[in-house]
Amino acid sequence: MSRDFAGVGVGIPPERLQQIASGGSATDDELVDVSFALTATQLLNEQRRCKRGRAQRRCVHGLVVFAAILVAINVLLCLGLMLFILTQHTTPYQV
Repeated sequence: MSRDFAGVGVGIPPERLQQIASGGSATDDELVDVSFALTATQLLNEQRRCKRGRAQRRCVHGLVVFAAILVAINVLLCLGLMLFILTQHTTPYQV
């Protein structure tokens, strides 16, 4: 928790955080710092979660587009093969 707090700019040693968490006396400045650090770390966690969600949606979107392209290419190749086979069975000149 102390590392998370340091990541948002609040430098409280781990021992002091343990004392505050166990009910030890804390100054108003320390309580404000702890409150700010908790809010800031929660906000950062939400931002990370949102980024991860967007990345997953982009990945799924890319996979759907890729699958649709593969299906379209497969359909075109099958139609081309079918037309080729049909033209092989007709005679070029009618007798």
